[in-house]
Amino acid sequence: MKVMASYVEDLVKCGFLEMKLPRKQRKLTHKIWKRKWFVLRRKSPRGHARLEYYLTEKACSEGKHRTSISLEDLTSVSQAYSRTHSFSFLLVGIEIKIFLSADTEKETQEWIQLIKELVLPEPKLYPSVQAGDIYGLYEVNVIPTEDSDRLELAGNYLMTVRKEYLCLHSAKTGERVFQWELDHLPRFRLQRLSHLQDLDKVLTFQVARGCKAGEGEFQFLTQQGREILECVKLQTQKLASIRTHQHERLRRPSLDSVPCTRSSENETADSLTSTSFS
Repeated sequence: MKVMASYVEDLVKCGFLEMKLPRKQRKLTHKIWKRKWFVLRRKSPRGHARLEYYLTEKACSEGKHRTSISLEDLTSVSQAYSRTHSFSFLLVGIEIKIFLSADTEKETQEWIQLIKELVLPEPKLYPSVQAGDIYGLYEVNVIPTEDSDRLELAGNYLMTVRKEYLCLHSAKTGERVFQWELDHLPRFRLQRLSHLQDLDKVLTFQVARGCKAGEGEFQFLTQQGREILECVKLQTQKLASIRTHQHERLRRPSLDSVPCTRSSENETADSLTSTSFS
């Protein structure tokens, strides 16, 4: 099945859930629960965080028969008791009260966790990271590669983007354990683990020859890959602009350093050019 770009752009999770129908709808279908295809979407230029449902997965891929439930005013999401559905959970908001049920306990817990992370996040406490020129702080997990093994990098870290460096810090103490110069990171890319889900992504960057740590390729699993890319891109552009400005200042001669010369009538454009590059 071909999946449209707009279908996966802000998608967090999708799958079949059963929904307990309002009383008015039960009279029409003679059913209390009905199985539908649900899509959880994060906040994006297309809209607020929301839960959409469709009659079928095919209808979703075609953008047909969509019903959208805003999660902006959600106050709680938790497991719920049902005599007929063992894996049900409840969404409660200022204007909504929706019972849903997954096929397994694991699926139920995943839906609950992801909805909470989107609209009811708990404050995260990070270990003390040395202050200064920090432009972004993120959580990452090293994916083993030949180069990460060479540098003995493994497990969870905090990653910071600084004025001239991309740094790794201990997830427990916040101490800086490694760094790469931004000037030597020519390529970044972000890959989805699945074309249908956006839970975690693989962030890959290459280190060019000339970096103190040596050249290589490193991969990290992170939910903040897009934010890391944007922050690195912005800071790299700033550095390039500063370098260009400094270079132009060094090349621009001062009035005192320009010698006073008198042009000869026999001097040609070619001779001047060759002289200036000799």
